[in-house]
Amino acid sequence: MLIRLLCPLVILHYTSAFPFLGSFLPVCYEHVGCFDVMPPFNNAKYVYPQPPERIQTQFFLYTGTTDSPQTLDPYDASTITGSTFSNQRPTIFIVHGYSSSVHDSWFNTMTTAILEKIDANVITVDWSNGADNLIYPQSAANTRVVGATLANLIKGLQQHAGLSLGDVQMIGHSLGAHIAGYAGSAVPGCGRITGLDPAGPLFENKDPAVRLDPTDALFVEAIHTDGEPLTNYGFGMQQKVGHADFYPNGGVNQPGCSEHKDNVFTAIGTPNSLESFANGVACSHMRVLDLYIESIESTCVFNALPCESKEDFNSGRCDCKKNCQYTTMGYGSLPSDTGDFYLHTGSAKPFCLE
Repeated sequence: MLIRLLCPLVILHYTSAFPFLGSFLPVCYEHVGCFDVMPPFNNAKYVYPQPPERIQTQFFLYTGTTDSPQTLDPYDASTITGSTFSNQRPTIFIVHGYSSSVHDSWFNTMTTAILEKIDANVITVDWSNGADNLIYPQSAANTRVVGATLANLIKGLQQHAGLSLGDVQMIGHSLGAHIAGYAGSAVPGCGRITGLDPAGPLFENKDPAVRLDPTDALFVEAIHTDGEPLTNYGFGMQQKVGHADFYPNGGVNQPGCSEHKDNVFTAIGTPNSLESFANGVACSHMRVLDLYIESIESTCVFNALPCESKEDFNSGRCDCKKNCQYTTMGYGSLPSDTGDFYLHTGSAKPFCLE
């Protein structure tokens, strides 16, 4: 498993043999359509997405009216009509990223926090069979099929349960942010997409068609916490991808995380090495989850200020002394606030600074 986490670190050296096979024909899968690897969809090193039956995307509905999740199937209307889904509530999808699953502790924490805050339909998206690949480009390619499958569920909820697209929010971490982008592109009119440190490798500075971008929902926001280049063990992106992009602490090394990147291999062979690696090198990439969950649970507001660049932020040129026009980062953000925003956070819980 540790090797699996290390794979993105060598992705720049990975070259697929696909271009030399002389075949660029699309692959077609039932329900989700056809996929080719011609530009711009060659971003995943010419790797084709795997079929839906291999990825086995699953959807779990949580509401305040049941004690256990209910499984939703985009292709079985009875799972929708027989569930506790209500079109009178906002609907929030949560999507994980690379080498992750809905069994990760943050999923339960975020779901519980949302349901304690508001009456909502919370639907968690598990594509762990497609995310858990030794070769990172395969997982990156699979996001296209997962996005199409998610789009089909949204359409099913529209058709069979009266879902209003404006009430939809998709929260995606890492590769999950781009999955939300694909789904939003396939179903125009979704209310909001929240990208939590959208994955950078194979997506940074690529065509908007292959990554999250502002056209994917009525309001697209992103929180960037690990935007350094992959060569410096950065797993997110610095590039602006939304109507509103937030850069806590400049959007790169988060407080309390930076020192771990100098010791990328020290955890190997030690007890709990996998957890140490994730909490070390991937610390800034995972910190965005802590920040967003805290923005739901806490009464403290993550106040951010507009700023032109990371350099201006680091030099203090974006500091505000009076008459500050703050923008809220996280759960309380407003679609009316657009631009690039910067703020400081703490190095440990609580991360919000009063």
